[in-house]
Amino acid sequence: MSTKAVSLTLVAFLFLVVVGPMATVLAADATATDKTIDALISALKDRDDQVRKTAIVSLGKAGEQAKPAVAALVTALSDEDADIRGASALALARIGDTSEPVVAGLIARLKDNDRDVRSAAALSLSRLGPGAKAAIRPLAELADENDKHLQVYAQCALAMLNDDAQPHIGALAQCLSDPKVEVRGDAAFALGELGPRAKSAVPLLVRSLKDDSAEVRRAVAGALASMGPGARGAVSALGATLADSDAGVRATCAMALAEIGPEARDAIPALATACKDSDVDVRGAAVFALGEIGEPGEASVAALTEAIKDDNVDVRAAAAVALGRLQDAEQ
Repeated sequence: MSTKAVSLTLVAFLFLVVVGPMATVLAADATATDKTIDALISALKDRDDQVRKTAIVSLGKAGEQAKPAVAALVTALSDEDADIRGASALALARIGDTSEPVVAGLIARLKDNDRDVRSAAALSLSRLGPGAKAAIRPLAELADENDKHLQVYAQCALAMLNDDAQPHIGALAQCLSDPKVEVRGDAAFALGELGPRAKSAVPLLVRSLKDDSAEVRRAVAGALASMGPGARGAVSALGATLADSDAGVRATCAMALAEIGPEARDAIPALATACKDSDVDVRGAAVFALGEIGEPGEASVAALTEAIKDDNVDVRAAAAVALGRLQDAEQ
């Protein structure tokens, strides 16, 4: 993976984690919101690239409340720094503005001289949804390029924007068996972006839970999680993969079972075992999943009553919540 790809991955991580509480804070006070957004817009002119990137991430996390920043972010799509351009594309998608300058700016980035910026632009157009249909032809051109990484993100966007998504979902599913790890991981991620819309790919995703790469297996489990009950056909495979050698894979499989919900009840024995996993994240995810499945049977109750004595406070708290959900299910 290139340095720029890592940088863009870090930007995506920042969107999810570092500034996570911001939306709640901004919603609390409209005056504070205006001042916050104005300060972040000013930070886009900072001489330090890292400050500018962080400001862009924060604006994206603010969502619709950051609409006053749209013009500045469109300008930033032409910044000399590739990471700034990519982060701006992702931020505009989070804000959800589908005005002509935004869509046109993202379409222009599909021809960027940086590969990762091009994929970020395609992903952002996908996230804008039907309001970005003007991008269909340029995305089709990108999908024809001799670069599987770019093809994957173009197909993802086309699946979201075209009325008939199945040809594009099929193309993504085929990429799950590509010789390159990067392409297989990208394909799994893209199918996850499509969520239940891509449920026809579940059988091939199930097969990919046995991929040689733990990174790919994690992406596959994450894709199945995004499909919720639409991934019910993966319950058996997800239960079996709770014994994977990689803790991240195990935890993500547990979360996928949680997202499937009550229809994942056949995985309860495997989840009960996972509640004793050596990794705290796996234990927490397994406990959460038992609560989400909500089956007040002996196996679930026994596992959760043990988990409420776990060494980790977060696991204990999750077990208390899950037991409460089982109690509610009995009433």
